[in-house]
Amino acid sequence: MVKLSKSMFQVIILVLIINVTKNTVNGGPAPQYFISSPQNTTVTAGHHARLSCTVGNIVGTCQWARDGFALGTDRNLAGYSRYLMPSHQDDICDLTIDPVLPIDEGVYQCQVSGGHGVAPISSAPVSLSVNSEPGQPYIVQAMEDGVMEVKEGEEVELQCESQGGRPPAEIQWWDGEGRRIVSDVTEHVRRMEDRKTFKTVSTLKFKPLAGQKIKCSAHNDAFSEGKVSDYLEVVLSGQPKLELKTLEDGDSVKIFCNNEKTLGDTKFKWFINDVEIFDETKSFLEIQQFSKSYDKSKVKCSVKDKRNNDVVIRVVELVYKQSVREPKALPKTFKEITNRESSSRINKKKSGNKKQTMFTCIVEEDIAVEPKYVWIDGKLREMTTDETVEATDQNGKYKCKVIPRGMKKIKKMSKDFKNLNKLFKKMSKTLAEMTLPTGTN
Repeated sequence: MVKLSKSMFQVIILVLIINVTKNTVNGGPAPQYFISSPQNTTVTAGHHARLSCTVGNIVGTCQWARDGFALGTDRNLAGYSRYLMPSHQDDICDLTIDPVLPIDEGVYQCQVSGGHGVAPISSAPVSLSVNSEPGQPYIVQAMEDGVMEVKEGEEVELQCESQGGRPPAEIQWWDGEGRRIVSDVTEHVRRMEDRKTFKTVSTLKFKPLAGQKIKCSAHNDAFSEGKVSDYLEVVLSGQPKLELKTLEDGDSVKIFCNNEKTLGDTKFKWFINDVEIFDETKSFLEIQQFSKSYDKSKVKCSVKDKRNNDVVIRVVELVYKQSVREPKALPKTFKEITNRESSSRINKKKSGNKKQTMFTCIVEEDIAVEPKYVWIDGKLREMTTDETVEATDQNGKYKCKVIPRGMKKIKKMSKDFKNLNKLFKKMSKTLAEMTLPTGTN
């Protein structure tokens, strides 16, 4: 009995030793270790970031540190609304940031406290880098006024700035023709107050030989498309400002030398792309059937000053625009068309006037700074303010109602409907005659 009791005691001791040494290595408690640890990460501002941290044999509690400052053990990370340890498992300590902002950039470390004879552990520090889109570039000299007037031969110095980019923004300069300007350009980069993003300042120096438009763009390696500033118009003292006139295929327009109809008996000279049009000496230049091939052509008008020198008083750049206009008015309904035709015939019979005619013409000019014109009887005539034009020829008085070009097809459809209506009437009459009783007159 004593021997049995002694044997049972030895078994109990063995069990206790096994329990005490369970999950031990070399006779001590099993250490905590990282199954996965965070890695250096680069993310775009506004996107989502996740830093991985999974712990084996976890005993303690997870927390994260940013730039050496502990963020806390609460998995909701109170006080950091965009930060979260989303997993409900103790051994998964991933950190998520959504959305990421430039201020989140820093050095991060996953830390696990110790306990029960187990030492705390910390991951290797890793960097979270945040790429930021460059801010809207702007030309400093254009902030108050989009026009800069300079003397001929005077050197112009312009600065273009873009803030908030990471990596730093690269600034480029462009002229009004879309050509990049690369000469006499210098660029400086410095950190902004947040120490996370950068400010880029580019300086352009040049001597304008004529009026021109200048703009700048900003992009970086992370945002290749970039952004573009507003134009700054540089004009020479005593020279007219460049005007833009947008035209579509087939447009016709009159350009007046002084934006008015007449200038007395003054003799005018007209130029297209600096080539004189010798047979044009009127106060206006009429352009017919504009096409894309004339896109960005410059029209100039000059007159003689008191010293008999040619002085350019107006410069207009023709800009092509593909027609995307929708009809501005709906056509008459089928019922209204038929009623109008019937009413028109009755009125003609009553008045005896068969020369009064109503027809439709098409808008040929839609630019506010110039008079509007339409084609009437094969001639270009000015519109009246109520968008109605009257003309008289050997056939009588004509009244023209102006509609957009997009209505041509709709107008044709209306005409087809009228012809179809006439056909229906003939068919109805024929059917009526066929169904009359025999012997009916």
